[in-house]
Amino acid sequence: MRRSVPVLLAAVAVTGSLAVPAAAADPTPITSPYVQAAADVTAAGVLKRAKNIDWVRHIDTGRYCVNVSDQVNVAFSIVQVELPNSNRRSFSTAPSSVCGANTVTVFTYDLKGSYVDNPFTVAIL
Repeated sequence: MRRSVPVLLAAVAVTGSLAVPAAAADPTPITSPYVQAAADVTAAGVLKRAKNIDWVRHIDTGRYCVNVSDQVNVAFSIVQVELPNSNRRSFSTAPSSVCGANTVTVFTYDLKGSYVDNPFTVAIL
């Protein structure tokens, strides 16, 4: 019986570490009447606030995919990305082969051109 206790504790530890993480809380709604879609995203790619945004994926350092709901046609819209840090830059494309249809691809980088993670906001007009 004594040998089964360490094995049981090890099994519980492994099972706990493999468990699926809890889903992130739903983002706070953005109610601006002047944008078709908008997102407030953390540097880790977590969607904090949103309007007509289905999901955000952090695909690599400084690279993000922002999926816009089907009721907004990104291809015929103006996309604006803003960063809170003045020493960082961003670039976006819409749509792109990297992220798929009806998405905005956001790249954030420093003044030297190196990709860096950074929080950002997206407004789709």
